[in-house]
Amino acid sequence: MKTNWKVLIGFIMLSVGFNSYGSITCHTPRNSKVLVIDNQKVTISQPLKIQADRTVASVQGVRTKIEGEGFTKVLFHNGAKHTIHVENKGSFSYVDDYLIIKSAEGHEITYPLECQ
Repeated sequence: MKTNWKVLIGFIMLSVGFNSYGSITCHTPRNSKVLVIDNQKVTISQPLKIQADRTVASVQGVRTKIEGEGFTKVLFHNGAKHTIHVENKGSFSYVDDYLIIKSAEGHEITYPLECQ
């Protein structure tokens, strides 16, 4: 079997490049939700509710799809589907980066994300 070295090296560079970004901190307008995005997990907090009840959650079951210079992460938290999309992890955009929360009933809300 002949190995295609260009494909193998490209795959290794892509995985190393994606895994080397460290953590990204994003928040919705008025900091109602704060997301800390790591390679394998996402931590969600709601700073305005911290005194009322426990609201920090770290979700490990995260699916990641690499798309060009960015990524999309999908996870389930409190019975709702959360989709986090970052268009370009090298240059964050308040217009192109967003969080979609979809409830089990099908209600959907989209928040723009400000990341750093």
